[in-house]
Amino acid sequence: MKLSWLNKSGNEDLIVFFSGWSVEPEHMGFLKTDNFDIAMLHSFNSFEMPEIDMEKYKDVTVIAYSLGVFIASVLLLENKFAKEYFAINGTAKPVDNNFGIRKMVFEKTLLNLSIETFDQFQKNMFDNDADFRRFSSSFKVTKIIAELKKELEFIGDSCETNVGDVSIFKKAVISKNDRIFPARNQIGFWKNCKSEVIESGHFPFYKFESWSELIKLCRK
Repeated sequence: MKLSWLNKSGNEDLIVFFSGWSVEPEHMGFLKTDNFDIAMLHSFNSFEMPEIDMEKYKDVTVIAYSLGVFIASVLLLENKFAKEYFAINGTAKPVDNNFGIRKMVFEKTLLNLSIETFDQFQKNMFDNDADFRRFSSSFKVTKIIAELKKELEFIGDSCETNVGDVSIFKKAVISKNDRIFPARNQIGFWKNCKSEVIESGHFPFYKFESWSELIKLCRK
C-alpha cells in the first residue's frame, strides 16, 4: 500500500482518501484541497497502512472509494482513527454477485487483463466519453500489467478471508450509472446505512471542484 500526499500544508483537518484500483494521485489532482491536508492511500497489496501522524490534526475524515471501501473496512476494525467515515461507489463485499462486482466479471477481468482490457475497464468507469478522455489525459497509468494484476489478486484473495466493519460508515454515496459496482448491489449492501444516489458513473469526482464540496455532499 502506498501513501501519497495530495496536500500537506499543516492544516488542522485531514482527509484520508482510500482510492480505487488504477486511480492514481495524478487523477485526483484537479480537486481543490481548500483547508484540508489530503493523504491518499492507493496501490493496495497489503493491509499494512503507511504511518500518518494523526495526532497533529484536529479532525480526521475518511473517504473510501471503490475497492478502497473494502480495504478501509478491514483496516479500521483495529484502528478507528477518524471522526467520520464515508463510502463512495464501493462495498465491504467487493466480489459478490449481490453486493459488489459480479464474480464472473471480476474473474474475467483478472484472467484476461491486458493493456487493451485495462483501457476498456477505465472507459467503463465513466458514463460519458468526455469524462473518460479527461481522465485518460490527466495521467496514463505506467504500472505494468503484472503489478495491476497482483493488486486484483490481493483483493480477490482477501475478500474470501476478511470481513470488514461497515457500521462505522456514516453515509454511502452511490452512482446511478455505475458500470463497475452496480448501483442495485450497492443499494442492497448499504440498506442499513444512510445513502444517496447521484447521477454519475463509477468515477464521480468530476462533479466536484473541491474536497470541500465532496465532504458537503457526504455530510448532507
